[in-house]
Amino acid sequence: MARFTSLVAVIGIAAGVASLIIANALARGFSDEMQDKILANTAHISVFSNDGAEISAWQTIKRDLEKSENIKEVSATAYENAVIIGSRTTNYAILRVMPDSRFQIPDSSEIEISLGKDLAEKINLKIGDQAEIITIENEIEPKTSKVFIKEIFQTGLYEYDSTWIRISPENFSKLKAREIFTPTILSVSVKDIYASDKTAQKIRQTLGENYKIVDWQEANKPLFAALSLERKVALAIISLIIFIAALNITTTLALLINERKLDIAVLRTCGAKTKSLIFIFLLEGLFLGLAGIFFGVVSGLLGCVIGNYFKIINLSAEVYSLNYIPLHPNLNGILLIIFIAFFVCLAATAYPAFKASRIKPLENLRTQ
Repeated sequence: MARFTSLVAVIGIAAGVASLIIANALARGFSDEMQDKILANTAHISVFSNDGAEISAWQTIKRDLEKSENIKEVSATAYENAVIIGSRTTNYAILRVMPDSRFQIPDSSEIEISLGKDLAEKINLKIGDQAEIITIENEIEPKTSKVFIKEIFQTGLYEYDSTWIRISPENFSKLKAREIFTPTILSVSVKDIYASDKTAQKIRQTLGENYKIVDWQEANKPLFAALSLERKVALAIISLIIFIAALNITTTLALLINERKLDIAVLRTCGAKTKSLIFIFLLEGLFLGLAGIFFGVVSGLLGCVIGNYFKIINLSAEVYSLNYIPLHPNLNGILLIIFIAFFVCLAATAYPAFKASRIKPLENLRTQ
């Protein structure tokens, strides 16, 4: 019976540890993918005026900001709501103005744009097709402009790919019938993304109170806070599996002590100390725990490798923004899981080991 419960304990701990590693890798993979996609397609730091108006002196500000040590590049951009009319249907879109060397400076009335992949599929447009874009002039009058699809892009985030239209400053000026493009936002790219908050603070001090500065961590704080909470909750819930499995260690040692009462009594009679008996049973319980932890870590890492190789975690992009999530096991996370499992196994071993040390040798020898 003790052997069976020992096997169950090892399997249970291994299952708990493997589940924790995979769950942690899944949560971290989702967070990393979201962060990578967001940082690849949006500004690390955004600078715009408090009233949302155009930044007339943007070239001077750009030159001043690029002198900063952590700032890599500053680009002029703007966002504008629009409606695009395709061959199949009409869809809401966001015009994003951004410099792009692949777009030629328009020497005619043709306006070139780049569509997100999902948006292009929705309205049935391909490269080379013509479409119409409706924008609002002077916040009152709608304006319809003909555009040509130069490129179809894919960022990996459904929110962007289903709504974004990229357009160069020159083509945007054509669209708005202006001679010069004046941005409403300055997009700042930094060298160290994790020091963006400090860089943003320096920009605030430089530009003063007329401008609002938001770094990527502040802009996406609710999202990453939710993902962090999800990891912590998953860690707490799945740790219960390890706790329940560790109870089998307690059962195993209790059965073993009951079967070996005579042997323990003989050892006590021969002079075995209490500390020695506690150490023996602690060692046996920890051996079961460490065996489960070892097989759990191996199984968890193997599961991550297989999951990434076959791309098992596929999701609905419309719901989760991403259509695939890789598993990213983390060394610190694995060490934390090992520590939790080891501590739980140690706690489960302590009581039966202490109970074994309290066995009275004369009473047990008399009953035999």
